Amino acid sequence: MKLAEATRTSLDVLQAEFAMGRRSTDAYDNALGLREAEASVADTFEAEFPVVTGRTVKILSTSESPDRIALIDGIETGVELTSIKAGDADDMIAEALRLASKKHESYDRRGIFDTRPLILLGQLDWPAKDVEGLALYDVHKELAELIVPSDFDGFGFSEIWLMDDGPKYTSRHDPRAPADFFCFAPTEKIGFWERERKRRPHWVWSEIF
Repeated sequence: MKLAEATRTSLDVLQAEFAMGRRSTDAYDNALGLREAEASVADTFEAEFPVVTGRTVKILSTSESPDRIALIDGIETGVELTSIKAGDADDMIAEALRLASKKHESYDRRGIFDTRPLILLGQLDWPAKDVEGLALYDVHKELAELIVPSDFDGFGFSEIWLMDDGPKYTSRHDPRAPADFFCFAPTEKIGFWERERKRRPHWVWSEIF
């Protein structure tokens, strides 16, 4: 093999190894970021859900499927965490239905619903990077009008909730990170659940930042 060809081959190998290493690093960083995000959501759920609903929550352990095992009102319950990327009320409902259906099929196939009650908890997120979405508080009345309860029938989840602990209506001096919730199922719990607090108007938040 000529020197030039050998050099090109060596460079190709080095570039491939570098690219593989970079992909491995990116994958690790993404996984770490996901675990940290899940931990934050679980912590907020454990702190805020009891305040908003009057029910007791204690996270017992981290798991794979579902993401958390918790005692809720003294009953061992699985909590599956997911992200709801939505820009309006229609998108919130559509994403909740899509993810509930997708996760139901996977969990039902593996018999996970047979073990314990399972809650699907969606964390409201922006519809896309750098595209700010609406707060749950902004659209909860529209959600209540749009939701068709029977659409959420037939899933194996005992409850399906959407949680929003975004900063829009939260004081920077409030360490509680209060959250709002909307229940999609079961029927008797459907609706908006909130921690009563003084809401900062949107124009104030926009001017601050």
